[in-house]
Amino acid sequence: MSKLGYFKIGLFVISAILIGISGVIALGLGSIFQKKNLAETYIEESVQGLDVGSPVKFRGVLIGKVEQITLTSVEYLTRHRYVLVRFDIAPNIFGFPVGDQSNKALEDELQYGFRVRLAAQGLTGVAYIEADYLDPERNLPLKIDWRPKYPYIPSAPSRITQLSESVERILHNFEDLNIPQLTASVEKSLTAMTKLAEGANLEQIGRQANALLSEIRDTNRQLRVLVHAPELKSALADAAAATGTARKLIANAEKPVNQLLADLPRVSESINHVALRLDAVTADLPQTSTQFQQTLRQLNRLIVTQQQQIQTTLESLRAVTADIQEFASESRKYPSQIFFGAPPPRSEVFEQ
Repeated sequence: MSKLGYFKIGLFVISAILIGISGVIALGLGSIFQKKNLAETYIEESVQGLDVGSPVKFRGVLIGKVEQITLTSVEYLTRHRYVLVRFDIAPNIFGFPVGDQSNKALEDELQYGFRVRLAAQGLTGVAYIEADYLDPERNLPLKIDWRPKYPYIPSAPSRITQLSESVERILHNFEDLNIPQLTASVEKSLTAMTKLAEGANLEQIGRQANALLSEIRDTNRQLRVLVHAPELKSALADAAAATGTARKLIANAEKPVNQLLADLPRVSESINHVALRLDAVTADLPQTSTQFQQTLRQLNRLIVTQQQQIQTTLESLRAVTADIQEFASESRKYPSQIFFGAPPPRSEVFEQ
């Protein structure tokens, strides 16, 4: 081969190398020198299917990739055997810097329930990190006894783990069941129900049920007749009229009652005035009683001292009363005597 051929081959190789270097620089050099926005989480379950470079998604949107997977005991001095996963997240994709450990915005978001968890892509077994807002009370952060090197985002159990734990609890509860005892109890219950059904008089129960249904139909028929009776309608109309009259009476009585309530303070004041006067009269009663007793004692002494004269006066009054009675009797017998005096003497001629 001539020297020109070797020159062309060398030129082609050098050109290819330069193109490769340019591609590497264009495609990868920017990412090599670009500052990574790292965060980390700790997972207390198997991370089978998760590898370095696996995507990190927020509700299906790609926001970063996994950078490192190891155990917490490799990076930190601790006895916890958590899986340490560090991932790179695009800066300011959430409106706050996830990789800034001194920023308080991430702490606020964690209080609202911002968590990451392991998720599987279909049935292939390939896993990725899923970020989302979950219930913070049901997804508490794992206990750690070290200071994280990068901003710490707590993890939540994956759906597969939750499902497997639920199935394990169901199987554990199923194992605790005493199947033979439960079967025996069911058989006893069925036997008792069979004996009860055999001992029951089903025909008599059926007849009683038919009779009860007939009575219920009769009662419903009577109630229907009673409801549609004109007397009931008239009674309802009378009740409505009575209600209207009662409302009118209440409306008419409202004004006098209000006037009475308005006069109550004045009446109360008058009663208080009368009570004060009664108190004053009651206060004068002892003095009046003393004067009355003195008058009675003076009258008693007067009667005792003038008793003889009173008796003489009474006897004179009796005599005068007797004379008046005799005079009245004579006046009835001889009325002319009042005007003419005593009767004339008897004539001797008439006596002969």
